[in-house]
Amino acid sequence: MIRIFIESGVSDASKKGKEITNEQEFVIRFVEHHFPHKIHKEDFDVIGIGGYTKLENSKPIFEDTDQGDTNLVIFDADSANNGGGFAIRQTYLLNERVRLNLSFDLFLWPNNHEDGDFETLLKSMINSKHQGVLDCFDGFIQCVGGRDPQGVLYSLPDRKAEMYTYVDIMKLSKDEEEKLHKGYYLFNNANFWNLDSPAANNLKDFLALYF
Repeated sequence: MIRIFIESGVSDASKKGKEITNEQEFVIRFVEHHFPHKIHKEDFDVIGIGGYTKLENSKPIFEDTDQGDTNLVIFDADSANNGGGFAIRQTYLLNERVRLNLSFDLFLWPNNHEDGDFETLLKSMINSKHQGVLDCFDGFIQCVGGRDPQGVLYSLPDRKAEMYTYVDIMKLSKDEEEKLHKGYYLFNNANFWNLDSPAANNLKDFLALYF
């Protein structure tokens, strides 16, 4: 079993009436797309732990392994804006690996060498025919920010909100709408997402080492 640990926690999502996080769904769909001989829950699983500082809380899960099991950690590199950045986050997590005596290999969103996060990668993986939608979103943020430069009246939407809006504005079936509200971003829909985007080549190459 290959176990992939991510930051977003499904337990937190369930409190909001969701069944899954978009990060968890993405990893599942990405693996199924590029390694179709691997079956979720049989050959691999995706486990959310609720934040990069929660490795210690999940130590029993890391240690509950059978011979041949592999642990992978895929977290955000983050940036200086939130106290991170690729080098800082990598150093912290590798030090935690030693301190907690854990066994895992590490990949940091978006591409394992630059600052950023999961949403940074997602923005590069939308179907190119919808790129203009993100341009509209950027214009909206600039417009709202210009009306409230000090941030007194409005809270500007972040990349998480942008990615949700990207899917939400699509013409969805009733079933797709229900799935979105439960946390599914419909990553298996090629009209919305390009899982073969070159932006994800580093992720694919990393996973290929184990799959």
